[in-house]
Amino acid sequence: MRVRRLSAICALAVLASCAGYTPSISTDEKPTGQEAYLYGRFYIEAKSGKLALDGHQTMGFVIACASGDSYTFRFSNDSALPVIKVTPSSCSLTELIYSNADGQVRSRKRAPEKLMRDVKFEAGKAYYLGDFYAEATTTVVGTTSHSNWNIKTVRNDYTNTSAALKASYPNLAALPTENRMIGR
Repeated sequence: MRVRRLSAICALAVLASCAGYTPSISTDEKPTGQEAYLYGRFYIEAKSGKLALDGHQTMGFVIACASGDSYTFRFSNDSALPVIKVTPSSCSLTELIYSNADGQVRSRKRAPEKLMRDVKFEAGKAYYLGDFYAEATTTVVGTTSHSNWNIKTVRNDYTNTSAALKASYPNLAALPTENRMIGR
């Protein structure tokens, strides 16, 4: 009984520190007209870990909404174009999170003020947030490791990324898109 209780406490402690990234929709998602969609490129140059629970060291953008919902875009080391379904609301980038290859949050930082502007997302539309390219590195010195996350490039490639959205998610192709690039 004691071992079970200790195991449960340990499992909760590990899960409590996990990042909780919002999953992308499937490529065959069918919109109902009651939701909005957010998309963009969130790429991170990071080595994949063979035994890593989350695949690789990464980071995310936390978007909080007036509706009380929040969504976290996960940076990935593949070429996928993530699309997140959201409840229509006014939202803002509020936080950046950084996680190790096992998905455990290593750091949280408030988003820079200039990036924290409220944006209204309406039902039946898809909103481009930007193309972000980052890098994650870990340096080991003796018995100490130091992790670093850095956004290297931010691009406004609305036309090409929107074309990729319509090609990768054919059921969203008829939705109007708008450029709501973070920070601009």
